[in-house]
Formats: sequence, structure tokens, C-alpha cells
Amino acid sequence: MEKVEIIICNLINSRKEGNYWDFKEIPHDNNADLLHDILCLANARHKGDRYLIYGVSDPSTGSNVVGLSPGMPNRKNQQQFIDFLRGKAFAGHVRPDISLHTFIIDQKEIDVLQIIDQPRKPYYLTTTYPDGKRNVRANHIYTRVGDTNTPIDSSADLLNIEYMWRERFYLDVRPYEKMKYLLSSPNEWTMDLGNSEYAYNNNHPEYKIKFSQPEKFDSTEAYCYFYPSPVTYLGTAKFYYHSTILFEREYMTCDEMRIYLPVPEIAYVSENGFEGWYYYFSMDEISGIFLKFLTNGTCSFSSGRMSEPPFLVFKDELESKAFEHHVSQHLDEIIKLTPTTFGKMAKREKDLISDTKPVDPIFMDQIKQYYTRFQPEKI
Repeated sequence: MEKVEIIICNLINSRKEGNYWDFKEIPHDNNADLLHDILCLANARHKGDRYLIYGVSDPSTGSNVVGLSPGMPNRKNQQQFIDFLRGKAFAGHVRPDISLHTFIIDQKEIDVLQIIDQPRKPYYLTTTYPDGKRNVRANHIYTRVGDTNTPIDSSADLLNIEYMWRERFYLDVRPYEKMKYLLSSPNEWTMDLGNSEYAYNNNHPEYKIKFSQPEKFDSTEAYCYFYPSPVTYLGTAKFYYHSTILFEREYMTCDEMRIYLPVPEIAYVSENGFEGWYYYFSMDEISGIFLKFLTNGTCSFSSGRMSEPPFLVFKDELESKAFEHHVSQHLDEIIKLTPTTFGKMAKREKDLISDTKPVDPIFMDQIKQYYTRFQPEKI
């Protein structure tokens, strides 16, 4: 049973609604009501994801699993929910991240719209969205308190709105989370990689990074062969709040110190006797946040010499795991792809050095091609 399914079963068994979950017996027949419910849940004061659960009756009638039928009027798939939100005038083009799940509970099918918790609140519209006599109003901020939504013709209380803005600007978080937030704006840091061992945030100089002197890799990784020079150096970055080390991460300089990157994560796939590895960054983890920081927000892997290793970039670990699962189901198709010139050159360079490590540059190249054609959000 999936983690989300366990959560949903527990919520149904509670026989009540709360500030981060809402039961709907049938899909919305009014899009303004749907948008209003999503906004209220997305802005709710809760640490964690939120859930709009279809196919479960109201608590007043027992929170019973009534189920949904295929082709039911107004029932949406994930792409339809995404398109619905994408077409609305969200302030700053900042809209909730969602994921749709379908589960079988008590031998009946239900849909769960998962609204991912992100520190981007408040979500609100800059243009009124009407559907019949129902209007989601421009510049009104909605939320959910307990099991009750802000009325569609009203706005949330000032204290709840203030809490949302404080969350967005990381004013009420621990130093670890504040450091992650500050790293997402590399232009607000003073940094001179290669010449100074320290970097510090201009607005909050108590947040700083100390870079160790990088040392040459004893054993070259497969991605190094995609650069004109496979010579790579490895160092450690220590992230400080005042004199306290919040965390440490390894970084590397590739192509004879022409580019600085975090050390990537590695994924492993195995099917029918074939084994393969590829490297990736998840943008909701420290490795991805540090990647954005070291590349000045570009997330580029190029050293400027007509090459770029086949690292993959995912928006979060959920997307990464979805892609890994998809790869395991299409491995035969992937290994039949024709390698690019860079992939062939990297393989040739690896063989010249007599590198016997199992990570294959050709497979990395094929995975990148497949990733480019089939972006994770389309899987």
C-alpha cells in the first residue's frame, strides 16, 4: 500500500474533515467551486500535503466510501486538473503543485487530488474567475480553518494571511530551512570560487559557506568523460549559521576546474539481467538547491567547451522515483537508442584509460535522450 493511500485510509476512518483534507461525494460540477476548494486547501495552515478526496460522502452522512464510476460526469484526470490550474490568472504565475491518485478502497474507486505543500503561499488570483453565479474573486486570499473554507465572497482573516507571507519569506523557520531558502538566490551572495574559501549571504552574513581546497579524484566518474578533459577535483562545502555547521555537501570541479558542480545523486535500474546507472539532481533536495547556487541559477552543466554530461534534473524526489519506475518498464526500448557523438566519445575516452567501473557512458547518454523525449511530467 502506498504512503498516500495509508494517509487517505486513516483520514476516511476518522469520519471527519479537517484543515488539510476535504471529502467530496461526486466531482465538482462548478469550476469556481473546484478552484475555491483547491485554493482553500493550498493556503491552509498545515505542515504537509493537503487532500481533496472524491468518492467519499460528507461526515454528516458518515464519511462512507461511495466510489466513482468510469466516465462519471466532471471527473478529471491529472492532466485535466493541471490544465485547469494553468489557465487561471495566479498572482506571479505561482500556482499549487498537484498530483492525482486513484485508489481502490472497500472495492470502490476513489480519486485523491494531492496538493503538494510548498512555501509559496498565499496562492490567489489577479483576475476574477466566474462560473455561473459563483466567482472566485481577484486579490482575495482564501484558506481553510478546521473543516471550514473561507466563504467565496470573503477573504481570510489578517492573522492567517500574515502567517502565509511569513512562511513564503522563511521568517519563521529554523536555520537549516532558512539556508536552503537563501541558497535559491545565488545573486544575493558574495562568492569568488577558486580565489576565496568563503561565500556569505549579503543580507544575512551570518549564513556562510566554507569551501575546502579541492583535491584530484582518485577514481574518475563516468560523467567526467563527457568533458574535453576528464580531470576532476573533489572538495567539501560546509554550510554555517554563525559558527554552527548546518550541513555539509561534496562539490566537484570538472574539465580542469572550468565548472563547479555538486556531486550528483545516482540511480540504479536492473531488468532481465541488465544493470545500469545514471546521475541526477532533485531540485527539492540539497543537491539540486546547491546546483542552482553553484551555476548562478542556470542549472547548466556545460563548461563552455561544447560538451555537457547527461545529468538529469527533477523537480522533486517524487518525480525522480516516477521516472526511475518508468525506466524499469522501458529498459529494452532505451538501450536500443543510438548514442550521440558525445556518448560515443565519452565511452571511447573511458576505454582508453582502462576504466573498469560498471557505470557506462553509453547508457547514461541513452537515458538522457529518453528523458528529453519523455519528460517526467508526461509519464
